[in-house]
Amino acid sequence: MRHSRSSLILSLLLAAVCAGCGRGTDDDRATERAEVTTTPAEAVTPNAPQGPIQAVIRTPQGDFTIELRHEAAPVSCANFVNLVNRDFFDGLPFYRHSTVIRQVGNPHGDETRAWEPGYRLSPEFSPDLKFDRGGMVGMVRVADDVRAPVRANEFFVTTKPQSERFTFVYPIFAEVVDGQSMVNAIRKGEKILDIEIRGDPTPLLAEHADLIEEWNRRLDATPDPRD
Repeated sequence: MRHSRSSLILSLLLAAVCAGCGRGTDDDRATERAEVTTTPAEAVTPNAPQGPIQAVIRTPQGDFTIELRHEAAPVSCANFVNLVNRDFFDGLPFYRHSTVIRQVGNPHGDETRAWEPGYRLSPEFSPDLKFDRGGMVGMVRVADDVRAPVRANEFFVTTKPQSERFTFVYPIFAEVVDGQSMVNAIRKGEKILDIEIRGDPTPLLAEHADLIEEWNRRLDATPDPRD
């Protein structure tokens, strides 16, 4: 099931705040990924510093790596990691494709029908994150309105610099640090094979444990057209 790893991580996080809760068991798939180190939730001190978090996104064209800018967009990054832990993006196509973006995250797989995960996010902006180069990873608004929230389940990667008008319109939460040529080579309809988190996101997830619990409750209650 797509939410198996997320449920485990959430259980571990709740153990840090609920005295007497039992420890979770290791997820078999997580143990196969040696690069991922997850600190037990009970070992996380309040306001523990969050180290670098990267995500390796595997596609038919090859792998590319993004680094999450959690210091600038913490909620967006926590949401992304949670969806990755649920295997949400695995098998989803880059359904929107142009000379400037590669967009993914819609289980319907086309531009005629949007899918709602049961919740939306407020956009997070930082003056340090602009569409001034290729490889910026942004989120999609639900409407063409600067006041509109963003779709929690969708993201796009740019292939080259964008007009200044995109900055502070579409929020950025990550950037490509390796494999930009793979992004550029992706063809419309090609699917994400897998995403692997590298680094330990435990402090970030612990900080937003209440939100993650609510997100997962809504995701579990929302029909996924792939099921």
